Amino acid sequence: MRVKTKRLAYKLKKYKVKTNYIKGWSSDQIDPYNGRSNFWGVLLHHTAGTHSLGWVVSGNPYAPVRACHFLVDRDGTVNVVSGVGAYHAGRGGPWRFTRRTRVPKDQGNQHLYGIEIESLGSSAKIDNSVKGMTLAQVISTATLSAALLNAMRPGWRSYSVSRVIRHKDWTARKPDVKQDLDWWHEVIRIACRNRRSTAKTRLRIAEFVEAHPKGKL
Repeated sequence: MRVKTKRLAYKLKKYKVKTNYIKGWSSDQIDPYNGRSNFWGVLLHHTAGTHSLGWVVSGNPYAPVRACHFLVDRDGTVNVVSGVGAYHAGRGGPWRFTRRTRVPKDQGNQHLYGIEIESLGSSAKIDNSVKGMTLAQVISTATLSAALLNAMRPGWRSYSVSRVIRHKDWTARKPDVKQDLDWWHEVIRIACRNRRSTAKTRLRIAEFVEAHPKGKL
């Protein structure tokens, strides 16, 4: 679906995503696809570094095009970097979500929202270390993904959590993210199920992570 920035902002607010909108996030000047992005799914990344906001916004080789749509900080803040186009998926695919919905080879940028999670990515553990991820990041990534699954589908219904994949699923060139895909799907499913209660979402995800802190079921 070609999600307008107004609809995106509305859904992020509705799902109570902890947001920080980066200047220019909705500008046509950062969009290499001139409004033609048609979003069918979500792609999870880790940054493999720290303090990455400046790089994804203006320090990457393709600037002013941005290197993701969202960057999730260690404290769980979701930086909304681009509500339009971005370069993040690179070569990979194809990937089929349903019989009728197939992301063509090398076209992930146009059809997948890119979420970067600030982490060195050398560990799958949710242990608050820079090698792994924080609980706050997991909660925010799950809530953000739930909001996007709702925003991408026309009407009020949401797409299935199967619409969320990892960069390593899109291409064998990449190792991110370290956690199992089934693990992420379960976390996001909790966020979808408890979308009307932020407190319940946080509690249920915290309980899940405590039971599965290594990023696998």
